Amino acid sequence: MDRRQTEDPGPEPLLSVRAAVVLLFGVVGACAAGGMSALAGASWAQATLTGAGAFLALVAFLNTIIG
Repeated sequence: MDRRQTEDPGPEPLLSVRAAVVLLFGVVGACAAGGMSALAGASWAQATLTGAGAFLALVAFLNTIIG
């Protein structure tokens, strides 16, 4: 009899590569938008809200175009 060993593939990853790329670009864009707002003279609260808005917009946009 031919016995073949089956390899345990291990647990599935938490995120797919697509999701990781979308979230990574969202974070990079949010940091850029928030940083530019802070450098332009906005308060830290305004810069944080700008970064959060940019993150949400980028994730929604990239989710639709990255297939």
